[in-house]
Amino acid sequence: MPEIKRGSFSLNLGFFQVQTEVSEEDRQCAWELYTEICTRRALTGKVGDPTCQDFGGEILTESLDSLYAFFREARGIMRRFPVGQLSADQTRHLGVLINDLMVNVLRPFLERWQGDFRHWWDTQADKRLPPFARQQEYPGYSDLIAAWANLRLLMRDLMKVLRSAYRLVDVQAGGQNSG
Repeated sequence: MPEIKRGSFSLNLGFFQVQTEVSEEDRQCAWELYTEICTRRALTGKVGDPTCQDFGGEILTESLDSLYAFFREARGIMRRFPVGQLSADQTRHLGVLINDLMVNVLRPFLERWQGDFRHWWDTQADKRLPPFARQQEYPGYSDLIAAWANLRLLMRDLMKVLRSAYRLVDVQAGGQNSG
């Protein structure tokens, strides 16, 4: 089955290959997911950064908050678009992709990095340093950034798949994303 792989993250995309007809409900569900992804810099990085490794100007605790907020929003999208409302001819529901994204990508990333980084930030980081300099003192900073860059690259790949499979507008074609 086709999948996106970036670093230790992978996402199964098998059902996109067999989809022939897309209903408006399918497109709306995909659009909501796409919108949540493309409007969060924590998920996609800076538009002009092809490697997704430029974290300049980001306070990592706020970006971690954004990832966690996306997790809640994605779960909400799954609830708003139950399987009975979306096209019945799909062998897999878009909700399966959302679940796979949360279980195989977001949750492992957050479990690995959020608690450790926040604990360090709250108890060991030098509070006299400005936040941008302080976060770079985190002992696992380079590993965190490498893992996060892979997550962002995977999310960019997923955005391309969603745009193609559901005929969505490329909202980033000429602008910057935020949050």
